[in-house]
Amino acid sequence: MFMARFTSVVINLVRASVVHTLTPLLQRSATTMACTKLDKTSAKDLVNSVDNFLFDCDGVLWDGKGAIDGSLETIQKLLSMGKRVFYVTNNSTNTRDNYVKKCHKFGYPAQTEEIACTAYIAALYLHNIKFKGKVYVVGNPSMGVELDKLNIKHFGIGPDTFDTSEITSMLQMKLDDEVTCVLVGYDMYLNVAKISKAASYLQNPDVLFLATNEDSHLPVAGSKIVVPGTGTMVNAVKIPARRDPIILGKPEKPMFEVLRETHNLNPSRCCLVGDRINTDIGLAKCCKLKSLLVLSGVTTEQDLARVDPGSLPDLYTSSLCDLRSFINN
Repeated sequence: MFMARFTSVVINLVRASVVHTLTPLLQRSATTMACTKLDKTSAKDLVNSVDNFLFDCDGVLWDGKGAIDGSLETIQKLLSMGKRVFYVTNNSTNTRDNYVKKCHKFGYPAQTEEIACTAYIAALYLHNIKFKGKVYVVGNPSMGVELDKLNIKHFGIGPDTFDTSEITSMLQMKLDDEVTCVLVGYDMYLNVAKISKAASYLQNPDVLFLATNEDSHLPVAGSKIVVPGTGTMVNAVKIPARRDPIILGKPEKPMFEVLRETHNLNPSRCCLVGDRINTDIGLAKCCKLKSLLVLSGVTTEQDLARVDPGSLPDLYTSSLCDLRSFINN
């Protein structure tokens, strides 16, 4: 009797160990199956079903060394087929005009109206809702340039030297009654004075709270130094304000919605191409766009095995060069 019970216990332990070992393997296998690697057939199906391609820039079109091999030729091929191409980025520190110059530097035939950077998206979002009033900006000069182009009144960009050494001096801070929006982007001059002013304006529930993005840090290849991203600035304001902002950049809807309304885009005929699952593919999922993940930037093929199947792209490939090769044959 004892031996029978002992044997039963051992068998159950072995069975549990096997299940524990095999389950992750089976899950990874299912994940891989849920994410299709680009081939000749799927590439041609994708191109035939899409009129508009939205490309992330860093890690897709270029990296720290320059244009990624084959990416420029892919863009040229899509344009020759009559496809519309847009460049979308969460970076708020450049204007659309600056991004055009950067695209031209690497050979990409971009025009201003094809660029969607968050500095521009923020200004256009306010313009489209017929914003009236004044914007307090925790941000950078590029955001100011885009706001100026659409005649949106703003202030706050640059250093704020108000004395915050004592709480009593902070309580003497003057607020502008015309402010009806707080906009937060990347700000190298973020300090207690700016945080206090932004949070104070946001105590009025009628004041709109916008943020360009919530990226945690900036990609700095080969460095041990961590450069805080815009999410640092956003959290510094929203915690004391006790409010959450409308996020305008990827992966949230406003980034695409502004493009859709301005350029009359049909989501079912759009494909977003990116190298990040959380932002690029996240936006595609959020807005029901087709998606293609390239492994020339942040994400690796091994990363795909650790992603929830619901967050996976429709297709993935090593780089844009593959897409051109498949549709050329």
